[in-house]
Amino acid sequence: MNNHFNIRSSAQALAAVVAFATFTTAQGQTNLVTNGSFEAGPAGEGQFTSWNWLGPADNFSNYGVAHASAAPEVAEQGGYFAYFRGHPTDSSQDCLGTGVNLKTGALYNIVYYLGTDGSTLNTGAAMWVVIGTSFGIDLSQDVMLTAYYPNFATVLPYQKFSTLYLATNANPILSFHGINATNGLAVTNGILLDNVSVTLAYPPLTLNFSRPSSLVFHWPYTNSPYRLQANASLLTTNWATLSNVPVNVGTNSQITLPAPATVQFYRLTLP
Repeated sequence: MNNHFNIRSSAQALAAVVAFATFTTAQGQTNLVTNGSFEAGPAGEGQFTSWNWLGPADNFSNYGVAHASAAPEVAEQGGYFAYFRGHPTDSSQDCLGTGVNLKTGALYNIVYYLGTDGSTLNTGAAMWVVIGTSFGIDLSQDVMLTAYYPNFATVLPYQKFSTLYLATNANPILSFHGINATNGLAVTNGILLDNVSVTLAYPPLTLNFSRPSSLVFHWPYTNSPYRLQANASLLTTNWATLSNVPVNVGTNSQITLPAPATVQFYRLTLP
């Protein structure tokens, strides 16, 4: 009798974890960047609706939003994109940033697309993507996400850049610092930016069966209050946040529950 119960409980645990993995892959998350795809327009130099941090280069600044037309002046998706065509004579850049509201200790997916609309070979074109508190490139307080040096003779299609970021500050600035040439070199081709997003992510949830009849959930510790939720069916939205407080075991957060009598589905949430 006990062996039969253990086998059935193991099957339930396996079903729950497989369903969890499928469900969380399909979940959508809210983009914390307002107008991250620049679709609010309007087109024009210096026109960045809802982007509240602007810092033009000291001279020969040229950046803004354009409406997609014929290739290569195209958006990664939608009808608008941002361009960076400034070519300052000093070490300044055209800088664009937006503040994001995060939960310290939580994980976030930061995604954006970069490309070019022509040759950048030997021009010194570059884009630095940074998140932190300075609206600059101060690595004592900021994190460098990407240093993009296209340096190519033809158009470079949009490339997706993605970083899993652990928030250390509740109100950082996500910023883009771009030039299309150095030393005042007057080239017309530029770096293109589109579809910027910051979305809440969840650490991987692992489920193990512990004899005689317990389920052990654990996930990497992130210094943030992720909590476990349960639901009897994926066809409803009746996710209940469990009152069990995770304990730290090594580098993981862990919750142990008695095996349920019926199949349950589990996921993490961030209150």
